[in-house]
Amino acid sequence: MKMRVGAAALLFLVGVNGCSAQVAADSSGAPLVGIAMPTTEQTRWVADGDNLSAQFHSLGYRVDKRYAENDVAAQVAHVQDMVDEGADALVIGAVDGTALTAVLAKAHAAGIAVISYDRLIRESKDVDYYASFDNARVGVMQGTALLQGLGVIDATGKRTAQRGPFHVEVFAGSPDDNNATVFYDGAMSVLKPYLTDGTLVVASGEVAREDVAIEKWDPPTAGKRMDSLLGRYGKGPRLDGVLAPNDGIAQAVIGSAKTLGYVPVVTGQDAEIPAVRSVAAGEQYSTVYKDTRQLAEVTVAMVNALLEGDEPEVNDTTTYDNGVKVVPSYLLPPRAVTKDNYRRLLVDGGYYTAEEVG
Repeated sequence: MKMRVGAAALLFLVGVNGCSAQVAADSSGAPLVGIAMPTTEQTRWVADGDNLSAQFHSLGYRVDKRYAENDVAAQVAHVQDMVDEGADALVIGAVDGTALTAVLAKAHAAGIAVISYDRLIRESKDVDYYASFDNARVGVMQGTALLQGLGVIDATGKRTAQRGPFHVEVFAGSPDDNNATVFYDGAMSVLKPYLTDGTLVVASGEVAREDVAIEKWDPPTAGKRMDSLLGRYGKGPRLDGVLAPNDGIAQAVIGSAKTLGYVPVVTGQDAEIPAVRSVAAGEQYSTVYKDTRQLAEVTVAMVNALLEGDEPEVNDTTTYDNGVKVVPSYLLPPRAVTKDNYRRLLVDGGYYTAEEVG
């Protein structure tokens, strides 16, 4: 891998938030990090990019940050541009975790370090490290929150006397995102016993991941699917809950379900501001908080170690097999957020101000 060639003063770039960012000319020898993010449509990815940029800049790195707006070909082109620019390291939140194999082979041949950021890059031997959260735990938290919101289990996880049946529907994330599979599997590991014994009933019959996945995590697509499911509940059983894998999908589900005259128990993820406000208002039941500041810190530390010729710190060397290799990983703990604890976790913890979350 390329070695870091010296410290540099803080350098500022023009237009790095767009998908056509250009790196300012530099003669200081400051290392260049390419940050390829999937989309600006989800505010969490904007926060990720901003946190990464700020922390790399604080160490004197130059940054080329680009958003692909969920366009696979655009992201491949962005990464190729970064390779051509002579990037020392790449941090990639993949649009499609299987689409980068060829361009990452070129990066490897050029000695460029590659960090898979939050979403595992699959089918490539040229991914050096993975920085993320404990994604299986995220799914378990979502399944657990759904059961707690329905009153099937209590706050300690103990089963209550409630036996239902509770009518629920299931959503999953994008099929090209490895994390979506991990979230789904984690949630279903919690829910399957209750589906098997009839405590939970899915009126649509749609439970398999391939039947409930939402392409590109697109909220309008999720809303349309929810609209198509509501006919079963208008004059039939009450829709008691929905497993939603992230906040964008959760908010689309809630918007659709309000036509029933009530809001079911709905889970989420990412603690985006609209969702947190919804949790505070008693609509969305829960979300999962993943501190992107900490994820940026871990990622920056990985890159810095690699470019200094050191070994990055990891805490998982067995879980994340990308189909070609097990990628050494650092996994951060997620936190479940409900109306009862959102202020303590998010406001007192400094992630948001009280004014931001209402």
